[in-house]
Amino acid sequence: MAATVAGAFISSFVEMILERLASGDFRDNFSRYKLDVGLADKLGITLNSINQVLEEAEQMQYKSTYVKKWLDDLKHAVYEADQIFDEIATDAQLNKLKDESEPVTNTTFESRIKELIEMLELLVNQKLMLGLKESLCASNEGVISWKSSKELPTSSLGNKSDLCGRDVEEEEIIKFLLSDNDGSNRTPVITIVGSGGMGKTTLAELVYNDDRIKEHFEHKAWVYVSEFFDAVRITKEIISRLGYSLAKGEDLNLLQQQLHQRITGTRYLLVIEDVQNGSGECWEQLLLPFNHGSFGSKIIVTTRDKEVAAVMKSSQIVHLKQLEESDGWNLFVRHAFHGKNASEYPNLESIGKKIVNKCGGPPLALKSLGNLLRMKFSPGEWTKILDADMLPLTDEDNNLNIYLILGLIYHNFPSSVKRCFAYFSIFPKANCLFKDQLIKLWMADGLLKCFRAEKSEKELGDEFFDYLESISFIQQSLYPGLDNKHRFFMHDLVIDLARSVSGEFSLRIEGDRVQDIPERARHIWCSLDWKYGYRKLENICKIKGLRSLKVEEQGYDEQCFKICKNVQIELFSSLKYLRMLTFYGCNNLSELADEISNLKLLCYLDLSYTGITSLPDSICVLYNLQTLLLLGCRLTELPSNFYKLVNLRHLNLESTLISKMPEQIQRLTHLETLTNFVVGEHSGSNIKELEKLNHLRGTLCISQLENVTDRADAVEANLKNKRHLEVLHMRYGYRRTTDGSIVERDVLEVLEPNSNLNSLIIEDYRGTGFPHWLGDCYLLNLVSLELNRCGFCFQFPPLGQLPSLKELSISECDGIEIIGEEFYGYNSSTVPFASLENLKFDNMYGWNEWLCTKGFPSLTFLLITECPKLKRALPQHLPCLERLVIYDCPELEASIPANIRQLELHGCVNVFINELPTNLKKAYLGGTRVIESSLEQILFNSSSLEQLNVGDYDGENLEWPSFDLRSCNSLCTLSISGWCSSSLPFALNLSTNLHSLDLYDCRQLKSFPQRGLPSRLSSLRINKCPELIASRKEWGLFELNSLKEFRVSDDFESMDSFPEENLLPPTLNTIHLENCSKLRIINYKGLLHLKSVRLLRIEYCPCLERLPEEGLPSSLSTLYIRECRIVKQRYQKEEGESWNTICHIPDVFIY
Repeated sequence: MAATVAGAFISSFVEMILERLASGDFRDNFSRYKLDVGLADKLGITLNSINQVLEEAEQMQYKSTYVKKWLDDLKHAVYEADQIFDEIATDAQLNKLKDESEPVTNTTFESRIKELIEMLELLVNQKLMLGLKESLCASNEGVISWKSSKELPTSSLGNKSDLCGRDVEEEEIIKFLLSDNDGSNRTPVITIVGSGGMGKTTLAELVYNDDRIKEHFEHKAWVYVSEFFDAVRITKEIISRLGYSLAKGEDLNLLQQQLHQRITGTRYLLVIEDVQNGSGECWEQLLLPFNHGSFGSKIIVTTRDKEVAAVMKSSQIVHLKQLEESDGWNLFVRHAFHGKNASEYPNLESIGKKIVNKCGGPPLALKSLGNLLRMKFSPGEWTKILDADMLPLTDEDNNLNIYLILGLIYHNFPSSVKRCFAYFSIFPKANCLFKDQLIKLWMADGLLKCFRAEKSEKELGDEFFDYLESISFIQQSLYPGLDNKHRFFMHDLVIDLARSVSGEFSLRIEGDRVQDIPERARHIWCSLDWKYGYRKLENICKIKGLRSLKVEEQGYDEQCFKICKNVQIELFSSLKYLRMLTFYGCNNLSELADEISNLKLLCYLDLSYTGITSLPDSICVLYNLQTLLLLGCRLTELPSNFYKLVNLRHLNLESTLISKMPEQIQRLTHLETLTNFVVGEHSGSNIKELEKLNHLRGTLCISQLENVTDRADAVEANLKNKRHLEVLHMRYGYRRTTDGSIVERDVLEVLEPNSNLNSLIIEDYRGTGFPHWLGDCYLLNLVSLELNRCGFCFQFPPLGQLPSLKELSISECDGIEIIGEEFYGYNSSTVPFASLENLKFDNMYGWNEWLCTKGFPSLTFLLITECPKLKRALPQHLPCLERLVIYDCPELEASIPANIRQLELHGCVNVFINELPTNLKKAYLGGTRVIESSLEQILFNSSSLEQLNVGDYDGENLEWPSFDLRSCNSLCTLSISGWCSSSLPFALNLSTNLHSLDLYDCRQLKSFPQRGLPSRLSSLRINKCPELIASRKEWGLFELNSLKEFRVSDDFESMDSFPEENLLPPTLNTIHLENCSKLRIINYKGLLHLKSVRLLRIEYCPCLERLPEEGLPSSLSTLYIRECRIVKQRYQKEEGESWNTICHIPDVFIY
């Protein structure tokens, strides 16, 4: 397939060079260097002659390897031309900056141009021998020229419309995920098998985001595997996806121990996407920590290889085949006709049905073809696709079929988009990227230059990206990235296509091996390991024409290759034509060599998350530098001559230690991204330096605003003219010795942002009032507002009049005592807070009254925490409220709205329920003297209630005689703490859907209800219930065959061993003993009958002396012991005196 598409974007590259040759700037630079203008003319004529045969050459390359080689030679020559032209332009501009007006002669440039012409003339001669004929129209209709579409469809993550004909499979998977475990010694796996483009990921995403799945699992994680199996990377990705910070190092055992501790006892869902290889032993090792989840945990695997299902020991397999013809047609119609009725276009409908019939039923191909044809309106264009040679499909190799269709779609791209698409070849298949990041890389490589369009490079990049997304070559990722920005990815087959397009010009170097590098390579992504890292870089340094280099560290600490200064000097001295260089995440990179100045053409430099603490002054001569990313570096300042980077557009200083801005930063007038501006005490960091930076867009954080002492300086900052800013963060220093409240109020009043602002955060402001612009309807587009620690303000502005506001968060504004009419807008006819969906008040220690009679028609979430003086009251009418959370508001007197679905009350004595919340699904009542009638309101006829957590966390015990659960038919999880009675008065056995019961700190409780526990109970956890533990012989658990997980945490007074014989049911697969300070011995007789137990977890039992000498159950696959000092010594691996009694257990963890 490589020969099918390679070289197809060369047309736009040649046209770009021709445009540069014809430009006035290029001619002026030629004259400046006293170069023969005749050479430029000759070069143009030669290129134009070649351009006339490109259309035929791009078609003939499929059949002739000689033509393909001719195109590769041409691509190499055009790269050389682009390189020379960039050098000429750069030197000319640098001379202008130095005010060197005298003409300069450069014989090197002239000789290189002559060599280039000779190379191209040879290609002109060869075209005749290859039989390439000139076209009367070299514009390649529909290929070369770019015309932006007014209506490009955008993809939607997990879009239900992309799932035609998969309803049965979707419900089959959901049923499996919600079902009980099969009792095996591992987390059940369901594998979705299908060839590339069959919709495996779309199906998995829709299941993953289903509301039933979200509510069922406590934790979810999604990881991507693809072509290289790397257990360390996958494990780290899972830990990150679960929301935990990573342990240092690359030791798989340590990482798995961390993961094991996090997920043990929790119900999780793990999705492992695109498994392609890895032996059974590899997967056994990777999945070791996942044999310890709570009952009900599941794993979804997607793969093209049916053998993987066997390797993963799948409990169930879902095979995705091609769509039925009717489903395929429906999917095609949704995209090709944009949801309209195809019968309205009879001339296209008949052709479309033939195309679908010819393609078969792979969803990715149908969706992509449909989106492509949506932008073509004539029957002739549709017929051209139908008759294309690249569309003769068979059923033997579906991956090849889809690949061929993707190639056909690629051939119908505008040629300018083809070049941008080819850049994808540098990315790994598991890579996610941001839209802005990709556009910056395109710009750095010159892919958005010299088009005949009255648009900026950024605007063109946006259009090209949207085009590729519209035909599903780019898809939105499941996970957002920084600042909740969407991340994107490319399907494996799309990456394969990009790599075949780029051929030898793009290369990835991975793994513990050294490989040869084609001398024409222009883009390299390299992973450096400690063993072969230097040899890899030696080979890279030989590729003089390299344009892009991405370097990654492989390994950790001593096992990691260090990019020392000498290595950098060799790189920077050899690779002088680099446009893009990234050392992202190279922790061992502690300094940047002065020789960075050799990279005169460098446009993109990423040093994020490196160990660099300072930048050399020599970096300031990089005239072409457009993007400098320093995210997470330990930099404290920037070089003094930083202002010389006059073409810098993007500067990311997030999470650095920068304490002041460099002098004259206002001269960087092209800046579009400046994440942080630190106001200092010296003149260079004065806020007025922002005056001329009117192209700023995205997010700007202005910190240390207390250093603005002159109102006039704030006026000069001219924030109002920065109309492209979306997010503004205004931060004052938290610790200040002087009271500058008057000055701060005057300054903030004149720091008026543009009305286009989307999000605003004000922190640690000490003025006595908020600025007028915050609440007078000026910020019409404001969606999100945060006011944090504005403790001197005694009144809010009329925020209710902000028409677009959806999220409002207010915390630690201690000066506020009453919220009343001023908050909504005096005498306004507009409904206050008409768009507000989320409202949060936190740590408002002075607030005592909320006067509210109107507004909030769209509010879905209300949170009030740590407001100890607040007495009254909640808004009376909240028609859309779904979730209400009130913590530690002991004086609050309020009633609960009747329409909520989730209620959380902690430490609220006087909050009561007037009317039954009929849709309530989750209720958390803690630290609250819940009035008995209010509890009855929740329980009576609460057929929708699924989770109930009641208890006291502030010393008050619970005792409700009428605690009756018989009406709670949907109740699945019940947690009770602080119960003061000796028995539970309600008939638990009637709660037939109850799966999980947690009892905590019920010190008087002696027994379960007489009629026993629910017949479907699968998890029982008992913590600090000494009387109940003491009467354990009366539990009657032995007959409870549904129980899978048992967990107890108590002191075990007057007891040497646990468990007693026939205490626990034989169906258990998990036993967890924790904080049992008096426990000495694990009783063998109590475990003998447990034939299904897989996990035994013992933690913080300091008196535990030994495990059963007779051994543990043969079914046990995992033994986890932590903080049991006597046992730890006795059972130490290979050295402990009793190690031989447990060494047969597959997984033993003793800490």
